[in-house]
Amino acid sequence: MQQIQSALTPVFDLAVRLFHWLQVLLLGGLWYSAEQEWYGIHQLLAYTLASLLGARLIWGLIGSETARFRHFVPSSKQLRHYLGTKRLTAKSPVAGHNPLSALMILALLLLVTLQFVSGLMTTDEVMTEGPLYSLVPDWLSSLAGSWHELGFNLLLGLIALHVLAAVLHQWRGDKVVSAMWHGRKELPANTPAPRLLNSFKYILLVLILFCGLLGWQGSAVWPLVVADLQTIGVL
Repeated sequence: MQQIQSALTPVFDLAVRLFHWLQVLLLGGLWYSAEQEWYGIHQLLAYTLASLLGARLIWGLIGSETARFRHFVPSSKQLRHYLGTKRLTAKSPVAGHNPLSALMILALLLLVTLQFVSGLMTTDEVMTEGPLYSLVPDWLSSLAGSWHELGFNLLLGLIALHVLAAVLHQWRGDKVVSAMWHGRKELPANTPAPRLLNSFKYILLVLILFCGLLGWQGSAVWPLVVADLQTIGVL
């Protein structure tokens, strides 16, 4: 039986990998800060994640080949073909995201966006309120508050499913977890390498968005952050 030759090929740029792992850390921090009622730290982490997310959405239009939505968002035909092939054969590694993974990524991006937007319209009814809270009707603020709680639980459920699928693919040979860490994946030797761009522009976008958000809300957030750090005992 002829053995298929393979090669370790760069498939994910630094921007995609930074967004992925920093998002994991920030979501954990957002959950913990909310549980501890550190609302200043919670807001600061939320603006950090929003900056990463906003830059990622832009990078999905102008970034590396495997980062672009047009590259990995599947058509219904591609999805049906992938699911049909999946039933018949073991999956071969692909350059970038497979169709099911792409749908999961879109769902996670949407949920994180909704979490941020809903958080802007909510209040803890004691000390802090989102910057849009006073600008929206009570019914919308109430709906946003309910969604902010429910949406995070839904987000955690999808993340758990995403992790389970990634571990399963890693075990079956499509080493997506390793690829998301170092950016390379073992592909058939004749597979064309995707075009990857320098991620400096992504990092610059993150910094611009972060400075913009803090320029908008920093005067309200920093006193709360200082109060949280004093509560923790750091200051």
